[in-house]
Formats: sequence, structure tokens, C-alpha cells
Amino acid sequence: MNRPRIALLVLGVAACAAAFAQSQAEPQRGSFADDFDNGLCVGRCPGAPWAIKQEVRGTVRAAPAPGRPGQALLARAAPKSGGVAKADVVARLMPLPPGTRVTIAFDLRIPAGTPLNSLQLVDLECATCGEGGNPGIRLYLRRGRLRIDRSKIGIQHAWARYDAQPLNQDRWHHIIWQVRLGAGDDGHTRVTLDGNEVLAARGATLANLPRLAVDRVQIGITANSNQIPAMAWFDNVRVTVSR
Repeated sequence: MNRPRIALLVLGVAACAAAFAQSQAEPQRGSFADDFDNGLCVGRCPGAPWAIKQEVRGTVRAAPAPGRPGQALLARAAPKSGGVAKADVVARLMPLPPGTRVTIAFDLRIPAGTPLNSLQLVDLECATCGEGGNPGIRLYLRRGRLRIDRSKIGIQHAWARYDAQPLNQDRWHHIIWQVRLGAGDDGHTRVTLDGNEVLAARGATLANLPRLAVDRVQIGITANSNQIPAMAWFDNVRVTVSR
């Protein structure tokens, strides 16, 4: 085989590989789900909903689930030390504009020994809005209760309900977080824990920026601000997008 033909063959193989990689990295165009029973598929895996893993002094993987059959996502994060630790998976979305309704449902189990405090569990953010820090909102735990942090969209006051049902360690909980995207009073949110409403609020769920959108969902331990290690199990993740 002569050199020009070899060069063309190499270029063709490279082009096919690039096209495959791009096709596997395409953003999600709508709803998706993962029960992790077939393992954790990230990036180029066929049909993978997850584009990347975030492992900053932490790890995330599929493992046999405690207290139920099959596998679940196991996130482990180191203590906070000079910065927060992260152990999560990230799904890229086609940019979701104001008015879009996003529902994130998942099962969560936090073992004894991990504090039910200062753990961020789900982030809805925009990585392509041209703003540093990826503005967005976050579902997190404070003293066992689910809250929503809006500091990354310029609102320091978190949404919280102090009489809400708290989580318990060493048991599975089912959480549903519903969000309507909006930069003002057209935005709202609702959170249920095991079928009971624990939070509902109306107000901005998007930053008031020239470009308003959400294009990423992160789930896992998206940040551990505790001085001790943290571990959490996630299962039956389902993200539903509608207008």
C-alpha cells in the first residue's frame, strides 16, 4: 500500500473516531434515566446519559446497593481542606430556556458516619452562558433537611423550611425536586421526601443574565463542606424535561 493511500486511511479512521466521540458526547435533548444496574457509563459509552465524572478528592462509581437488589451510584468525598471535595456525575443538556419544567427524581441513602449537613446533592447550572462559576441553583442538606441554595444566581437567601421532615441515615429515601426555570416570580420549585412536601417556593431559579438557561445536571456529592469524609448512595435517577 503506497503512502498516499495509507495517509488517507489514517485520516479516515481518525475522522470516524472523532465522529464517534462527538456523537457519544452530544447533550441530552430531553428526559433520561439511569438505575446503574449495568454499571456507570460515562462519556463515550453507547447511550450514556453522563458526559463526565467530577472527582475532586473524591470518587464515584457503581457498586452493589445496600438494602436492595442491583447496583447504585456510590459517591465518596474527602473532608473539606483548602477547598470542597466533589464526587458526582454530570449530564449535559441542550440549553433549557425560561419556562422549562425540570424534575429530578432519585433515591438517596446516607450511611451512619456521614453528617446530614453541608452536603450538596444536585446542581442545575449553566456552563455555556458565558459567566464564570457556572450560575445555577443547588439542592443540599442542612441539619438533615433539604434546602435550595441560590447564591450562584446572586441570591444569598436559601429556600428552607425549618419544620420539614428530615432524612434518616442508613435507609433509602425517595426525593423529587421540581423546578420551573425563571429569573423572577415566574420561577418556582417544590421538593418532596418520600411523598411528603418538604419545600415549596416561588422566585428566581435562573440568574438574571443576558443568556438565561440550564445546560447541566450534576448529581452525587457535588460538594462536601464537612471536616470529615462523606459517603452517599444514589439510585433510580430520572430527569424529566417538559414545557
